Amino acid sequence: MPPISFIAGIFAIITAAVAMPAAQPGEIRTFGDWAVGCDNGDNCQAISLVPGEDGAGYEDGEGPVSIVRTAGSKDIFKIHITFEPRDMDRYRMIVDGRLVDTGPIVPGDYPIEIVGADAKKVAAAIIRGKRLVVQGPGDEIITRISLAGSSAALRYIDQKQDRAGTGTALVAKGSRVFRPTTFEIPTIMVDQWDPAKLVPETGDIVALVEASRCKDDRFGVVEDQVFPLGKRGNRYRVLVLISCGAGAYNFSSAPYVGEYVEDAPATSGWIFTPARFDHQPSWGGEGSDPLLVNASWGEQDQTISSYGKGRGLGDCGNAENYIWDGDSFRLIDASAMPKCRGAFEWITTWRAKYRKLEKAD
Repeated sequence: MPPISFIAGIFAIITAAVAMPAAQPGEIRTFGDWAVGCDNGDNCQAISLVPGEDGAGYEDGEGPVSIVRTAGSKDIFKIHITFEPRDMDRYRMIVDGRLVDTGPIVPGDYPIEIVGADAKKVAAAIIRGKRLVVQGPGDEIITRISLAGSSAALRYIDQKQDRAGTGTALVAKGSRVFRPTTFEIPTIMVDQWDPAKLVPETGDIVALVEASRCKDDRFGVVEDQVFPLGKRGNRYRVLVLISCGAGAYNFSSAPYVGEYVEDAPATSGWIFTPARFDHQPSWGGEGSDPLLVNASWGEQDQTISSYGKGRGLGDCGNAENYIWDGDSFRLIDASAMPKCRGAFEWITTWRAKYRKLEKAD
């Protein structure tokens, strides 16, 4: 096999590509004991946080409470609570000592879910209240929630969805007529290559590791991974994940794309370059080569995920999922929770669809 080549830029053999617009996930803001954020379609979510910066405000309860509202004319509105229901079959929701809702506890991801007009009634109580308690049928505490900041978080949703000053607003109500906006979620065109099994030899991977940023961050037993990306004509591509350091619960990988041209007149073997992303994975940070954390590869659709926990409990961090479009990795969904305060459900900040191009006969 011809010798390896490492290039810090893009492949020299790739012709100029059409510039791809960068994905821009929404921001997440914190108001008191609530976090709130919206995605690129202005679907929004507010989630309760455990009081105190260290998340140690309450000893009882699981929670959190999550309030979801979609943009546009459909106006899907729901409140749900995630917890382990054990043998409980009903709940009571109390705000500042007043019963505001009661109903069944059901199996599933959200044992308590309140929708539509009932959810808006509960939201009105949350906005005015200071403390929410959810009890089981025997007065067991299911969760206790601070409502400090809930009004500001829901007002933020009113503003993001252009509901402020209209009758559809939760907090900033007014007489203005609400005119829903139609959002186009981007569709990524995916040009998958023909299946192929050719991958670099072990010596190629060793040489890549020695030339990479990760050579001094590999301790103990490490595992590098190689996944074929396919073949087009006499060109082959692979994704290489180089182990690049590990902690107690986060394992970093540096992604590279390798290309090999079969029977080229003057081939230089496998050429590797850092994988390109339309939105840099959060773990690596902007302005540096990408890093994935706890990466997982989906072979069928050629997707890769990165899931970085801010601490072992998993109540904060960043998660991104990308699809290989034939030339680079494109963000198809992202979620995050910047505060480590008991919110095990993270807020979605980006959504995209994708469609595979039809192959010519």
